[in-house]
Amino acid sequence: MMMKKLLMAMILLSIVLVGCTTSEDPIQHGQRLWLQEDVQARQMVEDFDMFWLFDHASRITQWHGQTGI
Repeated sequence: MMMKKLLMAMILLSIVLVGCTTSEDPIQHGQRLWLQEDVQARQMVEDFDMFWLFDHASRITQWHGQTGI
């Protein structure tokens, strides 16, 4: 009985650890990583844009813009 539970646990663990990545070749893996890095870089640019948009206006200039939202 204990051996059966251990075998089932090992099978379940191997299924969880392997996941869906066994069906992709190295080219697809590289493309997936490149796409993920591209999305993260775009999100970082958006974060910087949002920071500068909502930053307080400078006191040096006489023209003060209004921030949206």
